[in-house]
Amino acid sequence: MPQNTCRATLAFAASCLLASLAICDNAHATLMLPTDALDANLTADVPACHRYDGLQPQGTTSVPISTCETLSPDLGKFRASLTDNGWWIEGGTFLGGTFDLLNHAAHPQLYIGQDPTYRANTYVYITYDLSRIGFAGASQLVFNANVQAFSYAGENPTGFAINSLYISQRFNDGREQVQYGFDELGNQFYGFSLGTNSTTSPAGVGSSIPYEVGFIFNKSAPEINLRLASHDTHFYDRFGVTRSVDPQGPQADWDANNFWGLKWHIPGAGPLYINELGYQLDAQPQQHMMWLRQGVIYNASRFTGFNGGYADGNYAYYMVGDYQLFQTDSTQPYRGFYINAKADYAPPDRNVFAGDIGATFYVLGPFDRPYDVLALGYTYNQLSRSFEHMREASGYTAVDFSRNYALSYVYRLGRGVYLSNQLSYTVNPIPSPKQAPALTWMSSLSLSY
Repeated sequence: MPQNTCRATLAFAASCLLASLAICDNAHATLMLPTDALDANLTADVPACHRYDGLQPQGTTSVPISTCETLSPDLGKFRASLTDNGWWIEGGTFLGGTFDLLNHAAHPQLYIGQDPTYRANTYVYITYDLSRIGFAGASQLVFNANVQAFSYAGENPTGFAINSLYISQRFNDGREQVQYGFDELGNQFYGFSLGTNSTTSPAGVGSSIPYEVGFIFNKSAPEINLRLASHDTHFYDRFGVTRSVDPQGPQADWDANNFWGLKWHIPGAGPLYINELGYQLDAQPQQHMMWLRQGVIYNASRFTGFNGGYADGNYAYYMVGDYQLFQTDSTQPYRGFYINAKADYAPPDRNVFAGDIGATFYVLGPFDRPYDVLALGYTYNQLSRSFEHMREASGYTAVDFSRNYALSYVYRLGRGVYLSNQLSYTVNPIPSPKQAPALTWMSSLSLSY
């Protein structure tokens, strides 16, 4: 076993051992449900389904849609029975397509939408309240799996995968949290959904750099992360260790993993470390939402260098911020106008995307529609000149930048049904070979149940 992988394995095992010391029969707590949820059966004005939301996955950066917003909040009496026994379940289906309106059809296809591109995903989330069996703190077992299909193989692999299978424990009113098991670490860091709401993900924050440097997606990887917050819980530091994605790319990682996506070691994929410092305020009456975070990622895997040879390691820096400029409804303080700004960097001698900056203005609850989202975004990507020169030396054309302008709208058709549309104009849609600008239309339909 490579030395770096061995060190990561020992660190992960030691961290899991420390976490397991928190488990004991005489020191446990039940997951805390919101006060209004506890009174749901006593107050006719509060839907009973709010009680189920207290069992949703804790500590993720993209909060699942409220159980009250699913097609059938109660599923007959099934959800109430599950909640009484410490279980929560929610699922969904996503269908989407992308089309280049400028008709740059090409064979073979070189980017998403150049030929009509389709995707589908069906998933299930399940949690269990582990404090019922003696785990310390507010403790959960979290499971998430999906089946996905893509018409363009270059977008993502097709098949089944377990994305999450981990234990999360929170102590001291959530100021301390430890998570260990298998997961996609991108669910816990950075924040890729606008306003930390899963319904806004089609219009979310885009950056290739965290994934280029090693964030795993599509399948899971062994990981542990620890989050420590200040007394008021606004300031926090979060540190995580996981296995990197295969440096050869997501398809190679998918092929090297097992059917379940729970393989501990993949050849060439070393440990990845990440640390994030942040400050977070939720939207409240007279309090605007704010989430500022900056992070450092280090990947101990070996990467191919564009100037010849290999680079022993890879790294990235990121800064992301969301701020609610003003509120539009005092009774629903999350509604209002927001701005998201981000900047990312990775070394250009081993990464095609070396840097990006972007800003997105978005509105939660526009036009008297509290569940809709409107977003207008711009991103500039600085591409590696080393990669450009390497490609040109091989007889190919290449570019050193890319610009993207996007207008998105997420429309609530009804409870649990959302339609998202996005019009996007991209100058230099791929690094190489050089392509004409793309004007792509993306539509997607999501169902939650």
